[in-house]
Parts: sequence; structure tokens; C-alpha cells
Amino acid sequence: MHAAIRPDTPNWKGLASTCLLIATWLYANSSALGWLFESFKYASSFNLMLVGVAVVAVLVQLVRLSAAGSMLGVSATPTLRPHPILLMLGSSALGAIAFRWFVDIPQINVVLFALGTYGLCGLFLPPDLWRKGLPVAALVALILPFSAQFGSGLGFPVRVLTAQAVEQLLAAWHVSAISSADIIVLENGIAHVDLPCSGLKSLWTGTLFLLAATGLERRQLGMRWFLVWASSLLLLIWANTLRVLLLVLITYIWQQPQVAEILHVPLGLIGFIGACTLTWMLLQKVPKHSHWELALAGEASIAGVSPPMTQVAGLSQHSIKQAELPNSQTQSNHPKSKIQNPKLAQLLPIIIALVLFSQLRPPQVNPSAIAPIQLPSPIVSEPLPLTEAEERFFDNSARPSVQKQHFTLGELSGSILLVTTTAWHAHHPPELCFVGNGLKVDHMERKQLTPEVLARWLSLQDGKLSATYWFQSPKQTTDDFLSRLWNYAVYKNKTWVLVSILFDHPHTPESPEIQAFTTTVHKAIARSVNQGW
Repeated sequence: MHAAIRPDTPNWKGLASTCLLIATWLYANSSALGWLFESFKYASSFNLMLVGVAVVAVLVQLVRLSAAGSMLGVSATPTLRPHPILLMLGSSALGAIAFRWFVDIPQINVVLFALGTYGLCGLFLPPDLWRKGLPVAALVALILPFSAQFGSGLGFPVRVLTAQAVEQLLAAWHVSAISSADIIVLENGIAHVDLPCSGLKSLWTGTLFLLAATGLERRQLGMRWFLVWASSLLLLIWANTLRVLLLVLITYIWQQPQVAEILHVPLGLIGFIGACTLTWMLLQKVPKHSHWELALAGEASIAGVSPPMTQVAGLSQHSIKQAELPNSQTQSNHPKSKIQNPKLAQLLPIIIALVLFSQLRPPQVNPSAIAPIQLPSPIVSEPLPLTEAEERFFDNSARPSVQKQHFTLGELSGSILLVTTTAWHAHHPPELCFVGNGLKVDHMERKQLTPEVLARWLSLQDGKLSATYWFQSPKQTTDDFLSRLWNYAVYKNKTWVLVSILFDHPHTPESPEIQAFTTTVHKAIARSVNQGW
């Protein structure tokens, strides 16, 4: 009769140390957890269902492995292993802290926290089981934060870079009349950039496909896999760029906008499916987990579970003899908790140091210290309520100061939106906001409204409305969202104001009324920013 090997029961000190380790880890990542729980209040029913399916899939996998005897190797106290520690500390220590200081995207911080947590689980799980579950853990880590709230602020920079790439391709073919702004307007009008086969979502969805295929085919995660992933991202970027290029050619060169509107969905799907197909073909070059079935059969045999004869035949004589050893001998070879406690004592200082470093954050201006911007007396203004979409967008961890007012100055009238913050992801390109509110953007171009203000000028609703916007800091004014993003990466605590103006009637940017109004608003914001900060 085989003697079953069971993990030693740890003493109360070992359990207390393990609880302290887990509590310290959760506290170090409390900001990521808080953002995740807060964001689920805006998640759609479909996304919540997607998260539920992912959680159920993980639970089913754990039950299946438990029934096969694999879970008998789970320990109540950690065993230091290089790969789990590398994933844990590399993700949540180096990765999360570096991203928080550079771009501070909450979704990426949650992904890194989830991966680091799975690294922490690797200190308690058998190595083979932990390696097998790594693709599933990565899949869940990507699903959780982006299902709760996909908008990370990186979508528009990706679109701008794609538009600039298409502009350069057209310029190489001596087509220089089409600017990147025209291409962005085209996407706003017909390309439906919220589709999962275009832009940033295609990279996310393609990565989910690769991780799912990796788990189903039990492919190993290693250098070959990462090369396949990098190739997948390049294929998806290339497919999206080609999609936009074809839409631009059909619309502007061949003058067939109706055809472009019909083809934008098929082009996106064809490109996405083609990129995923090539990715799957590349994945076949990645080796499988050849020793997983052997390890699973060995654990089942040791636990007293009869594995299939095909699995038993693959076991070595040494493994069978180990399973037949008396209980006392087998337990003598199993590491006890009192031996593991010194290892835990070595790990705790590292986690505590991680807690201290995780509390270091870029300097931010206290939102309560941001005084409202007062427009000068010649401008008659009254407050306007935010739309539902605007309330959701500005309800984030940055807590920006948001003012929306209706103004009148002579023959000029309209609405002005002022968003004051230091965090870049609390700002947005207003042309997306106009489209989200049901306005059609006809044309957009850069205009020097005054010597101090380089802004974007927009024509909307077939020329019936005009709008303009710019980003303003104490020493800089720009119309470029990418410049605003890059400035945050260099100067964390600089205050910026997004100025978005929608006029009630069409105007020309060269008119004296527009230039005088722009000068008045720019000076009022400059006084407020310089006095407050």
C-alpha cells in the first residue's frame, strides 16, 4: 500500500508569518486594488460577465487539478523560487513603480499587480503547476482591469501615431495634401475606432487571443513565446495602419466616402483575423510542456490515485520507489515549515521595502488647492452641467477641477470647458468629446490664433458650428496632446489646463472677435495658474 505524502502542518508562527506576508503584499498594492474596485461600478454587464467567466474558468481548472491530486503539493508556507520571485518583484516593484512615475496608467498598474500576485502564489504552488498556469494568470490579468474600464488615455496617442505613419506613406507617394489631422477626422467620421479590430483594442484583443491559444495548446512561455507576442503586436499594428491607409485612399483620393463607410468594418475584421491567423502559425514553433503530464501522473501516484497506464509507464523506477518509501522516510525528505521559516524571514524585508517604495508617488497638486478659473468681467458666463459621458470621464483617481460654462461676449456665444489637473489621463482630445456628444467633425487644422496661442480649429455639423481647443500651462501652450503627455513624463507636478470652446455659430479663426476672445481667455487662465501654483 502506498503511503501518501502530505505537506507538513505548519506551526502557528509559520501561518502568522504567511498571513503577514500576504497582508503586506496587499497593502503595497492597495492603490491598484482600490482603482479596480472603484472602476467596476462603471463596467458594462457584458464586461462583468466576461470577468465572471474568467474567474469560473480558473476555479474549474483548480478543481480539476485538485481532483487529479496536483493540489496536494500546495504549501502553507512559502518556498523561495527564482522565477516566481522575479515575476513578483519585477512586476509590482520595478514595473509598477516605474510606470507610475512615467505615465501612470491605472490599468497597467493593475495588470502588473495581478502578475505579481501570481508570482507570490508561485512560492506556495508546485513549480510545474505554477508554470502551467502562467498563461491563464496572464489572461486573467489582462481581462480584469480593461474589462472594468478600457479607456486608459493611450488610445488617442496610438491613433495619432498611426495617422502620422499613414501621412508619411502618402508623402512618399507624393500625396502631401492630406494631413494627420484629416486622417483623425476621417476615423472619427466613419472608422468607428472603438471596434476591437482597430487601434489599441486590437493589441489588447490580439494578446488575449495569443494567451488563450497558449493555454489551450500548453505552449511554454519563454523567449520564443515573447518573440511570437512581439510579432503579433507588429502584425496588428501593420494591419490597422493598412486599414486606415485604404480608408484614406478610398475617401480622399478616389472620392468614394460611401464605399469607405461600407468597407471600414470588413477591412478591420479581415486585418485582425489575418494577424491572428499568422500569430497562431508562429505559435506552432513554440514547444509544448513536454513534462507536464509526467509530473501530473507522478503526483497522482504519490497521492494514492491510480493514473492511467500510459502515464505510469512513463515514470522512472526512482519515482516509483520514492512513492513506496515508508511514511517516516518520505516525510524526512519533505521540507518542514521550521526549515522554511528562515526563508520567509529573508523574504519579508524585501516585501516591506517594496511597501515603502510603493508609497513613493510623483508630486501632485491637491485638488482642493486648485482655485476655480475666473473669466474677466467683459465675458458674461453661467455654469452648465456636465453630460453623463463627461461625468464618467472626469470621475477618476486624478480628481481634476472641471468647469463648464456658457459664455457671451458681444456677438460671440457658446460653451467653454476648463479642466485643470497635473495628471495627463484626466485630459482628452476634445474632438473625441464632440463626436461622443453627437457632433460631426468636418475639418480640423492647426491655427495660430494669437502670438501666444497655437490651437486646433474645428468645423462641425457641415460648417454650422466652430470650435477650438488648446492645452495651457504656466510656461507653455500647445495644441498637441502628445506634447502634453510627454511633458507629464518629464515634469510630474506641472499644472495644465485643457481649454475647449464650442461656439454657437460658425466663425473664422482670423476674425478680430475670435482673436480678442482667445487673448482674454488665455490671459485669465495664465493669471490664475501663475497665482495658484
